[in-house]
Amino acid sequence: MKIALFTAGFSNYPIERVFQAAAKNGYDGIEIGGFRPHAYAPDLARGGAKKIRQLSKEYNLPIVSYAPENTGSPYSFVFDDPQMNQESLEYFKLSLDMAKEIGSEYCMFACNHPGYGRNKEEVKKLFIENMQILAEYAEQIEQTIILESVTPYEGTIIVSSDDVRWALDQVNSNRFKCMLDLAAPFTYGEPICSYFEKMGDDVKHIHFVDCEKTSEDHLIPGDGEMDFPRIVSYLKEIGYNGYLSLELFSRYANEPDFSAERGYKVIRSLLDEE
Repeated sequence: MKIALFTAGFSNYPIERVFQAAAKNGYDGIEIGGFRPHAYAPDLARGGAKKIRQLSKEYNLPIVSYAPENTGSPYSFVFDDPQMNQESLEYFKLSLDMAKEIGSEYCMFACNHPGYGRNKEEVKKLFIENMQILAEYAEQIEQTIILESVTPYEGTIIVSSDDVRWALDQVNSNRFKCMLDLAAPFTYGEPICSYFEKMGDDVKHIHFVDCEKTSEDHLIPGDGEMDFPRIVSYLKEIGYNGYLSLELFSRYANEPDFSAERGYKVIRSLLDEE
């Protein structure tokens, strides 16, 4: 298993600072958060992608995933308004283009909270219709989408392994796979093995983070409530060989360099344990 660093934790610094920290501490790759000021898809299309490629080459750090802004504002996978929905689709198509442009194997999508007072079945139908459109586009440009479930604090549509399995079956595309953020099953109350038992090799990527049952806040392994020796033992047992990406925000925002260093050491020691 390899270790990646997610750029969002360094949002108050120029993006090169993330590459510097990753290279210094021994990370194997970089996961790009598609947010301003670093890598918002329209900014990448205006020339920013070239800078990302240059940094990747200079620091010898491959881009393992691109996670565009998809928290619901200004774009969503489930806007009821047709114009908003169409604008969102164009943005997500551009995000797929930019994932390919920066050399990222995967483009990560997650279904944002649809809002209250809506019919859940209608929202699910809209989500699948949009995912089918985007998966077809991904097939055309040979880019792979990985669907991320979110915690119950962040959404209502794709929050469990059953939800992910349902979405993969409905979209039915070889360019539509999934990933696992460890906070999702933990806060939902299911074992992580559910993802691998239901999705198998379609689980392409992991956000390797800790958390507490009562919050979606992503923590360095050991700072929350999860049993990481058990988790690592299971991942070794099933032969998972993808990336473990350290996705930190909020609690560590003012010390990202220190958090990147400590996070790598913690994950490395967990992987090196017999």
